[in-house]
Amino acid sequence: MAGSFAVGWRQVGICFLLLMAAGMIASTYSIVAVPLAQEFKPSRMVLMLTMTVVSAASAVLLPLFGNLMDRVSLRRLMIAGGLLLGAGYAGVSFATTFTQVLVVFGVLVAPANVLLGPVAATVLLSRWFAARRGRALGIAIAGIAAGGFLFPMIIQGLLDAYQWREALRLLALVLVIWTVPAALLVVERPSDRGLNPDGADMPPVVSQAEMAKPDVSARELLADPAFWMIAFTVAIVTSGMKGMITNLAPLAIDNGIKASDAAKLISVYAGCGFISKLSFAALADRLGPRVLMFASLGGFGAGMAFLTQAGAGFVAISLSVAIIGLFGGLMVPIESFLAPRVFGQRVVGRALGLLSGTILVALLATPPLFGLIFDLTGSYRGIFWTFAGLAAVALLWVPAMRLQPRDHPPARMAPAE
Repeated sequence: MAGSFAVGWRQVGICFLLLMAAGMIASTYSIVAVPLAQEFKPSRMVLMLTMTVVSAASAVLLPLFGNLMDRVSLRRLMIAGGLLLGAGYAGVSFATTFTQVLVVFGVLVAPANVLLGPVAATVLLSRWFAARRGRALGIAIAGIAAGGFLFPMIIQGLLDAYQWREALRLLALVLVIWTVPAALLVVERPSDRGLNPDGADMPPVVSQAEMAKPDVSARELLADPAFWMIAFTVAIVTSGMKGMITNLAPLAIDNGIKASDAAKLISVYAGCGFISKLSFAALADRLGPRVLMFASLGGFGAGMAFLTQAGAGFVAISLSVAIIGLFGGLMVPIESFLAPRVFGQRVVGRALGLLSGTILVALLATPPLFGLIFDLTGSYRGIFWTFAGLAAVALLWVPAMRLQPRDHPPARMAPAE
């Protein structure tokens, strides 16, 4: 059914655009943090608490919103996310204390981060794709990296042309125009158009079997060892990348690099992340997730180790963040790829909401932790070595991770796993 194929890939494009907006929140914060630091003069650790607030609020909201996404209109939730994101950056522009900045990010930006983020995209695309699910998710989640590549230049350009408050108000307008029209085009399910996933003439047998299974409770998901192994593996890489990217501009400036060149470093990281997501899209359905996890952990660990040599200057930092973006970026789509695969399409919103919420608990500490290590030691080197070591340890448990449903017979396991 060519119509289903076209409409399905249109949903991928919509998710790509929405994830660009969600992805810019963390990847551009170090640029926004520069005028905030000049205006309010918080310590480096307090300055980075903003991302902890976003992570904490998102961790609380993800299980709730993930459950809602299985039951209510995704389109309406995504529209609300776009409006909240614009309101958040507009609200920051009116802040008179740094405490108000923290409140705005927690109350407005964090919900937008969930409603426009990978959980919503996964719920939508798992309805539209079965055999091509890895490819669809990889392309859509590449939007996170694309947003991290494009929006630093937009924000830095606005900050160069306007006072920071006016610049953020203009950014808010850009974000609303970017997200709301795209969300209005969402088609909730193939059945809403009389279509089937993957452009098939009949509903896929796997999808029919998944939807016929009994519901899985949150308690059952949390009691599953596979849930925790996936969560720990993804958290090591994603929390390390978040801590690094939110501190990257201050790190670069501390090493004698101009603010405008620091913004270029973020774009290097995001550009490599974009390539990584497209590579995931091309490889996921062929190689399977285990091979990609090995590559991601190994490359991420090496990149963090190289970043201990940031004092060598712009080229050394560029090479390090490029490696982290290329290999660490492979881990970003993993949880979205595995949630319907391991826990079933019927509860993908609930499973991914709990999984993402659990992973975000690890993200709570990393931005201020990186800042605290700098405040205590005058260097980020210790925290970079710590994450390189954690990645090496994680390589040891990946072979034991279950990557198929509990009731999946061993003989039917995909050889690429």
